[in-house]
Amino acid sequence: MRCSIFYVFLLLISCLVSEALQANEVWPTQKKLTELSSQKYWLALLHMPTATASSEIIDPAFFLSTSTEKTAKAELEASLKSFFISSGEDSNSHSQCRFPARFQWLKTQLPELLAKVPQIQCPLLEQWTDQEQVSSVSAVFASGYLGNPASFYGHILLKFNSSSETKNILQQQSLNFGAAVPEQENPLIYIGKGLFGGYDAMFSHGLFYLNIQSYGEAELRDLWEYKLDLQPEQVRSLSLHAWELIGRNYQYFFLKQNCAFRMAELLELVINAELIDKNQPWAMPVSIFHQLAEVKQQELPLVSEVIQHPSRQQRFHQAYLELPQSTKELVAAMVQHGFSTELQDYRQLPAKQKIKVLELLFDYLEFLRISKHELYSDQAKRKLLKARLALPAATEKTKHTTQAAPHQSHLPSLLQISAVSHQQQAALQLRFRATYYDMLTSDTARVPYSALSMFDLKLRWQGGKLDLHSFDLLHIENMNLSVTGLPADGGYAWKMNLAYKPENLSCWYCQSLQFNAGIGKAAKGHAGLWYFMLDGRLHQDRFNTGVVSTEPRIGLVTDITPWWRSQLEFGYRYYVSDHQQKFVSSKWLNRFGQHKNWDLRLSLETQKETEVGLSFGYYW
Repeated sequence: MRCSIFYVFLLLISCLVSEALQANEVWPTQKKLTELSSQKYWLALLHMPTATASSEIIDPAFFLSTSTEKTAKAELEASLKSFFISSGEDSNSHSQCRFPARFQWLKTQLPELLAKVPQIQCPLLEQWTDQEQVSSVSAVFASGYLGNPASFYGHILLKFNSSSETKNILQQQSLNFGAAVPEQENPLIYIGKGLFGGYDAMFSHGLFYLNIQSYGEAELRDLWEYKLDLQPEQVRSLSLHAWELIGRNYQYFFLKQNCAFRMAELLELVINAELIDKNQPWAMPVSIFHQLAEVKQQELPLVSEVIQHPSRQQRFHQAYLELPQSTKELVAAMVQHGFSTELQDYRQLPAKQKIKVLELLFDYLEFLRISKHELYSDQAKRKLLKARLALPAATEKTKHTTQAAPHQSHLPSLLQISAVSHQQQAALQLRFRATYYDMLTSDTARVPYSALSMFDLKLRWQGGKLDLHSFDLLHIENMNLSVTGLPADGGYAWKMNLAYKPENLSCWYCQSLQFNAGIGKAAKGHAGLWYFMLDGRLHQDRFNTGVVSTEPRIGLVTDITPWWRSQLEFGYRYYVSDHQQKFVSSKWLNRFGQHKNWDLRLSLETQKETEVGLSFGYYW
């Protein structure tokens, strides 16, 4: 009831203001209003694809127009009228404070008219812009996280950098976008609702420190900060529009209208470049960073600096790898003896080496705490802290080796053409993979020795006929490699695959629906990565094989040179219901080239029969 009275009052005031202003020559004509409301920038502020389309924001509080149909022109008129209304008790609720980006842009378009508006103080807006001290903006990429379907492909957020000397990097404001998902949501329900728009999503803000804690410390994901060389007016426009979007609801779609799509939309408000293909049915965070690295403003690169904020796990691994072998063995012994600092080898170390060992163990203990491992204890932490307090302050600041950045990785989508030879038959194969990488792909800015792909389609042309050969809806494989050999570092290798493909290579037209899951172990040796996996398979019983089979596999992945990665694997397929169908399988796969746009592949596979393939892949 109160809300209705307020809208009636607002409508009455607006009408009075409109009549007063329209009597003045400064008020724009209907033609001018139509022209302004059709401009690209105004439509971008309203998140309307066209002047006649609906906004993609579904939150009623985002609109000032009281008309049922929220058009760009109606919202323009309502915004103009609202700017002339005097402030009430809460000035923060005034339209000049709620929609500062609209207000600033309209002042440039109608300066004479909006010079007459009342001056409104906006305390919350001033707090957001840090009293106009926001001097630059950074786009931040959080690397992929295979523990959560929503984070498989990484994440993007914005950081607003203040020039205030009282704020360090962790105290800067950041902007995030994500779906409002209930805690403990079933993963299958999440995937279903996420694919078909079953969740609302919104922009939220917080200190960058919270992102470091959430992504870098809790989920052990590296953060990559791309500092953008924007002009002051671009920074201000971006900051003001971000303020307008905080807390506004959107409909969320996992594949497209996700964090990548919305952040690209926001950045494109001030960057004259398309950061993501709006016609593509999916949007990926890493694609934005590939594009940002290519954009130039006034003949200068838009990205002025790339900074890695390593996760706790990355810092722990790097510090461990830099230790001499004798010290690595000492660390393992200290862990084995309950993080003891009484071992003779430790006591004989110089103070500088003791500090390195203790700081490494602090990181390892925190890693154990996050992993909820039984080795973690507060007593062990107190023991290390006591030993550290007995030593002098460190004179050297720890340096972290910067790895290759996300924009240096290969692009996420693949189009591949292959020549295939099979038992004296030849075919051309066309492959399309929407996302993302396989075991042969370079490990740049992703989980090492892993595979993650969706919508992987293969078509074969033979004898004047084009046929579907296979379709992998989802393929995930993670070798979960241990870097240090210490407890909880690494774990079981695992695999999951959902596909429609041939049962083996003896028949190209013997496809069946298949679900494949596997578990095993991997270890790094001098030759490369060795692994053993035990797969269990469920499949259609189309060829009297039953619906269950198993396949133990052993293999090696090795980097012969930086541009040549090879995978050799042997397996044994066993059908539970038909022992006669068992067979030995093998494959030798090779990737040549390390360019982010292309590679060459050579494959030799045997599953009852042998197939050889030579492929050229283009990534975009």
